[in-house]
Amino acid sequence: MKVLALHGAGGSPADWDPVISALDGAHEIVPLTLEAPWDWDSVLDRIEPHATDNPAVLGMSLGGMVAALWGRRHPECPAVIDIDGHGVPTQPQRYLDPTAVADDIIALRELFQGFGQPELQQAIEELDCFKVFHDVRCPMLLAVATKPMPGQTLFEQYHEGLLRDLPTLPPNIEVVRMDTSHAAAFENPTLVATLIKDYLDRR
Repeated sequence: MKVLALHGAGGSPADWDPVISALDGAHEIVPLTLEAPWDWDSVLDRIEPHATDNPAVLGMSLGGMVAALWGRRHPECPAVIDIDGHGVPTQPQRYLDPTAVADDIIALRELFQGFGQPELQQAIEELDCFKVFHDVRCPMLLAVATKPMPGQTLFEQYHEGLLRDLPTLPPNIEVVRMDTSHAAAFENPTLVATLIKDYLDRR
């Protein structure tokens, strides 16, 4: 199956190389570049020319969010695979008690702004992925990391919010938990490749 692959923020199509190697030709993976401007409709419009023959769409982190947006736009898509792209920990709505972590969110937002790409940071923060997920009608796999990355603040509180929200997703979205951090595609490309292959083989 042809699969368009979308990288994470600050990444590149080459980020998929370890996963493609682990797939060993099982599917035709076509990595694409995600770049500004970060208006989501225009991001999807730039993917459209590559989407001949109704491909599946795969994404990690930011790419997973875009893959879900693609699935919302294209209910005929055979499969969306989202590798830990469900929002960012600066979104208050993802917490059980937003007021308890308000100061931490502000500090984390300032840290993210120091990484550059403020337009992208704002666009991601304004995107409620769970609202998108509820509008997706095609088959979708959402793989959720269960371990924090080194120095990752608010992980436990954010993950508690995910555990609240994940059961609300519609039945066309299959949720799996990965025994990795957010950097799953780098930490364990074989695991990610297995998830991809097993899901697509059932389509």
